[in-house]
Order: sequence, then structure tokens, then C-alpha cells
Amino acid sequence: MTTTEEIIKPLSDPEVVEHFKKAGEIADQVMTKLVQQCKPGQKVSLLCTRSDNLIAKKLNALDLDEEITKGVSFPTSISFTEMAGYYSPLSGKDIKTIEKGDLLKIDLGVQIDGYSAIVNQSIVVGNTETNPVTGDIAKLLSTGKKIMSECIANMRPGVTNTAITKIITDIEKESEIKMVTDVYSHSMEKGVEEGARKIAMTGNKELKVEKITFVENEIYTLDVMLTTGNGKLHVSDHRPTIFKRDKKKAHQLGTKAGRQVLSYVKRNHLNFPFHTKEFKSIDRAWFGCKECTKVGLFIPFSTQQGSKNEPIVNFKATIMILADETVKVTGIYEPPMFLDLTEKVAEKKEETNQNENEKKKETEEKKKKNVKGKGRGRGKGRGRGRGNKKGKGRGRGKNKNKNKKKKKKK
Repeated sequence: MTTTEEIIKPLSDPEVVEHFKKAGEIADQVMTKLVQQCKPGQKVSLLCTRSDNLIAKKLNALDLDEEITKGVSFPTSISFTEMAGYYSPLSGKDIKTIEKGDLLKIDLGVQIDGYSAIVNQSIVVGNTETNPVTGDIAKLLSTGKKIMSECIANMRPGVTNTAITKIITDIEKESEIKMVTDVYSHSMEKGVEEGARKIAMTGNKELKVEKITFVENEIYTLDVMLTTGNGKLHVSDHRPTIFKRDKKKAHQLGTKAGRQVLSYVKRNHLNFPFHTKEFKSIDRAWFGCKECTKVGLFIPFSTQQGSKNEPIVNFKATIMILADETVKVTGIYEPPMFLDLTEKVAEKKEETNQNENEKKKETEEKKKKNVKGKGRGRGKGRGRGRGNKKGKGRGRGKNKNKNKKKKKKK
């Protein structure tokens, strides 16, 4: 376990590089398997458990010294269309079944000796060459990939985080999509899920990020999240199942359940997130997590979502900034993606034509009404007058027809 007295080795150390790369390799292997299993009829809770078990199995097969810690650095979650992330329900409480056409965001992480590799892929269930993704989701997937590749291509020693933010906002404007607000990319440090150095992934001026310059031998997790909505998120009704210990906080707990949960997390998870399914008694674990959260010892990863019927796409990759190149540690495996970006254009043209036809129709109807109300029925009341069948005007002026009728009566 990492302590404050421990000397943290630099990224340039071959052993550290090897741990990062191996963790990334396992993360991508598990992601590959999981993407293949995301088929109609499958339960998310079962898939997430299989994924975390496969991570443990692959880590146990490694020839590592006993004192080297290893495990899941972020529990697997599979979030649906409007969700931003962290949906990893408990078995028995999983009410969602995967269906064809679902947009899924798959998130997971692996750590070796405290060096964590995170990955997130967005997929559409049933996406094939003969059944391509179309419309807004296709545009989001394409734009998300573009932002990720542009960020990696430009993250070099000497470049600033603000320069990367500008690249993102420029693509955002061109693509007419919206980056999800309050999203950061961050450096990776030993034993923690998020490092201190950050990159704002949106031009939101409310995000306070210290300007930094990238240097050789740094590692970051890039987090690209975009939507067709307004970019704002809110907490859903789903009960959180993923938590993280806040190592800066200390508090004397009043219940045995709380103390047991905290003790278990300290022994087994360093400062990485964990899932309540690990505990034998789920109810007891939830009670303990609830107490720890209340006093600030735990931070819950609540399932968040955006605007109704507005899809969210997310890509994460862990990268290494080296002297002469920036390389992916995770996200090397990319699920096959078949997109048809022409349909959105066709839809827009069709919508434009439809609007124009409706306007023409309205104009013609107005002309017909005006013709019916013309003649002598409008008199001086043309400003607001609309003639009726009898030719009576509704204008403010005097009506000539009424004057004629009065003359006849005389």
C-alpha cells in the first residue's frame, strides 16, 4: 500500500512503464470481451460482474511479487443512452435489459502496483455494416473520436492544457454538438484515481483550472463526453453502488457496519473506487457506505443523466506523454463502428423542405381568405380587416356596404 513516506518512482522508470502498459493491456482485453457480450436480452448487472471477475482472473495469472497490489481500479459500469455513467446495478435490482439499438457507455479500470489504466468505449448494440448508426448518435460518435485523436496528437511536452481546451471547443462549434459541462481530464498518480493536474474538456468559464504545461513522462486519462442536449447533468433516481474513499478525511464512526466497511476498503482498495457487491451482506454494506458518505469519508459515484431523449457519448483513454510521442495505454482496441453520417443531412434537408412547404401553404390560405374578403366589404378597415362570406369587414374604418344598405332603406 502506498504511504506518505514511500518514494514514488517517475514514469521514466521501466518498471512503472511496464505496470501501466500491462494494466492497459488487460483493460483493453476485458473491454474487447465485454463489447462482444453486450447483446439484446443481457442484464447489465451480470455483464459488469463478469467483467470485474475477468479482470481479477487475468491479474492473478500474472507473475508478480506478493507485495505488489493489483485489482480493479474502477468497477465496470454500463450506462444507457441518456446516462452519463456509473450505472452498475446490483443483481436483483437490475431492471434494465439491453436491447438492439441501445447506446451503451462501458467504463472500467485496472491497476497494478497502484498504477491505474482507465478505458471507456461507447457502442451501439447491433451496429453492423448493413445496419449502420445514423442521425445524432452517429454524429456524436464521429465527433467524439475526432476530439480524442486531436487531443492525443497535440499533447506534447511544452503544450499547455488551455491549448487542448481550445482544440476541443473549436471542434465543438464546428460540429454543433455540446460538450458535457464539469468534465475534466486529469493526470494519473500512484494509488489515486485522479491526479492533481487537470484539463478542462469544455470552454465553460466557470471551470477553474490552473494553467499547466505538459512535460515529458506524464500520464493522463482523457475523458471526452458530448451530447446533443444542453450539456448539463443531474443525478438520476438509481441508488449509487460505486464509492470512493476520500483519503483526506477522518471521522470516528458510530456504527459497527460503518467501521467494518471502512476497514475493508482501506485494506483492499487503496484510494480507488469500489462496488458494494463485494460485500457478503449488501444491506449491511449499504448501511455502512451511507454512514461513511454522510460524514464525508466516502464519495458516491451517482448515476447521472442529461436531457430527456438526448443521447450522451463518452470515450476515455489513458495516455503516456513521452519525449518524442504520445502513446495510448488504453483505448488501443476500438470496437468496430459503422456510421452513416449522410442521413442527418438528408433529415435536415427534408425538414427544411417540409417547413418551406408549410409556409407556402399558409401564405396561399391567407391569400384565399383575402380574396374572399375583398370587394367592398373591407372599406377603410384594411389594416386589421378579414372579410367574411357576406363581405363584412372587421376593420376599424367605416364599411361602404353598410352605407349602401342604409341608402336602400331610405
